[in-house]
Amino acid sequence: MKPKYKFDLFAKINTTNNKIIMKTMVLCLFLSISFAFISERTGWLEIDWKMICIPALLVLQIIIIGTALKNRYKKH
Repeated sequence: MKPKYKFDLFAKINTTNNKIIMKTMVLCLFLSISFAFISERTGWLEIDWKMICIPALLVLQIIIIGTALKNRYKKH
């Protein structure tokens, strides 16, 4: 017997816009980790490894605020 309502959580998550956001965050996190690793190895900077994910979170906030502003002032 098939269920009356189909609940697909990944259908809403797996959109094109969300894929772009996730790729941007992963790229930013990768760049932060690689920069921290290289500067730690060369002795150029001492990195607190707890702060590595902050640039990725900042990028996510910028994307969310930009999308909210774009949707608010969109002409119908």
